[in-house]
Amino acid sequence: MRRKGFTLVELLVALGIGSLLLGLLLSTTLSNRRLYALDQNRTAVNQNLRAALDLLVADVRQAGERLPVDFPAVEVRNGNELILRRNLLDVAMAVCDRNGISGNQDNIPVADRNPNNATPDYLEACAFRDANNNRYDDRIDAWREYRCNSDGVPGCDDNKGNPREVVRAYIYDPSTGRGEWFDYDAEDSSGVKIHKGNNERWQNSYGPLSRLYILEERRYFLEGGVLKLQENGRAAKGLVADVTAFNVRAKARGNWYTSFPSANLNWRTLEAIEGTVEVRIGNVARTMTTQAVPRNVFSQ
Repeated sequence: MRRKGFTLVELLVALGIGSLLLGLLLSTTLSNRRLYALDQNRTAVNQNLRAALDLLVADVRQAGERLPVDFPAVEVRNGNELILRRNLLDVAMAVCDRNGISGNQDNIPVADRNPNNATPDYLEACAFRDANNNRYDDRIDAWREYRCNSDGVPGCDDNKGNPREVVRAYIYDPSTGRGEWFDYDAEDSSGVKIHKGNNERWQNSYGPLSRLYILEERRYFLEGGVLKLQENGRAAKGLVADVTAFNVRAKARGNWYTSFPSANLNWRTLEAIEGTVEVRIGNVARTMTTQAVPRNVFSQ
């Protein structure tokens, strides 16, 4: 009795067909995986670009709020760094000391009870104002109220060992264009001074009538392939990774500038801020450019 089976030729044909089918299946699978990975990279690139530019545009639109024309509310540095500032409090104060401040001077005079023999500008900026008769200048009252409510819980300096409320403040001298951050943590009992709490020397000297603000500052720059954001002079944090280029420029009076402002241009002359971000993930690279205008340039 003979048993039927596959001949060698039939086996070879079957193996050949099976190998062909497996090859086609593997090729299709690998192709689908490549397409999936490519689609993931494209999505990630688009999300990173939109996240970065949406945040930048929102900050550009708010820049300059409650700030005078001679304050650098918008700065573009070397075409790759953008600094945006806005004032958080309507009340700004002046340095009311004819000698200015420098060195280790921690108590900052911001009012003068007897500004005799002063120039009109000095008299106007530093004359003591005390509408509620609490022996503190009204501007100090406004700053103290802001400081004491900065964490959302009213009250501070309760003399019970609790830490003082501290807010970041900024000093700026329009005559030199210099400024720096400091920690504002208390008011002097004289009623005409506030206290700098960093326990650090001033980096610059500040002349009479230099101004003090409670600001929000946001600085965008590229470092190590990461678009970073530094807020109020503190440590920077990463916003978007895989960034290969970040470029910014300002348009004023019909021309584009990679450094702004200048001697003849201030932030009120701005027509647009343009930001360009390039992101690369894997083999996918994309560049996106957007423009925005600080809405406060229209508030003269």
